[in-house]
Amino acid sequence: MTPPLNSPSRRVRREPGEGLLAFFLLLPAATLLLGVLLFPMLTTFRDSLYLNKLTEPWLTGFVGVKQYAQMLGDARFGAALRNTLFFGVLTVGGSFLVGVPMALAAHLPSRARDVARVALLLPWAMPPVITGLIFAWLFNAQYGVFNDLLVRAGFIQEPLRWLSTPGLSVLAMVLTIVWKTSSFVALIVLGGLQGIPKEMIEAAQVDGATPTQTFFRVILPLLAPSLAVAFIFRTISAVQVFDIPYTFIQQAPAQGLLETLGVYIYRTGIEFLDFGYAAALSVALFALSLAVTAVYVRFVRDGGNS
Repeated sequence: MTPPLNSPSRRVRREPGEGLLAFFLLLPAATLLLGVLLFPMLTTFRDSLYLNKLTEPWLTGFVGVKQYAQMLGDARFGAALRNTLFFGVLTVGGSFLVGVPMALAAHLPSRARDVARVALLLPWAMPPVITGLIFAWLFNAQYGVFNDLLVRAGFIQEPLRWLSTPGLSVLAMVLTIVWKTSSFVALIVLGGLQGIPKEMIEAAQVDGATPTQTFFRVILPLLAPSLAVAFIFRTISAVQVFDIPYTFIQQAPAQGLLETLGVYIYRTGIEFLDFGYAAALSVALFALSLAVTAVYVRFVRDGGNS
């Protein structure tokens, strides 16, 4: 009679040195992660507790949480935080509204599938700074392509000043970020679609389900893990966004409406040379990213257990 799998006779016998070998095999990767991730984090937190402003070198020393308290009265920090959350909501939602249909177009068997898959890779592969510069040129009031197309189509009579009008500059940046990030969502969703068994979709069709019913009752629930992963990563990247807002700010007079936390941290440290306060702002940005991640992980875990 064959013994059960959990019986002592069926258990895999380990050599005495296997645990030590596994430790030494993991040690280089763990050391690299500690050096690349943990050391900069601890250094940044340490710097946030000290005054370090090159324009006032005589003001140095340990100040504790004073620079964190300074954020509470910093109107520019509050505006940058609001802008970050505002752009995050719009761009994350927009990237899903565009990315999910793109993934479906790249998955469904049709003549346009290959074209859709190539279109997915282009925004994802393009560096964010290059994307910001290209779209800033496309939205230019004098020689921008978008104004030319709108005038030729008869939608407007004269060119719009996209980058100098507050509302239009916000809209232009949101559209740019959505174009850049929707391909990331589409790639993750496309991977989820390819993992759905065809038999389940065929069974739904045999039962008389319409394409709409098949999508919402079969495909969408099975895509929930992929959508959750894309949602977490997109939200974190939206909170930490820097490249595209910074390139737009160089072209837009209405800079206050486009300044995110990432841009404010860069300006505080590089332009204003206040490294201590910039470190405190960086810790605040890290705490915000960590909080967003914790909320979504808790939400996904509770959703999976229910």
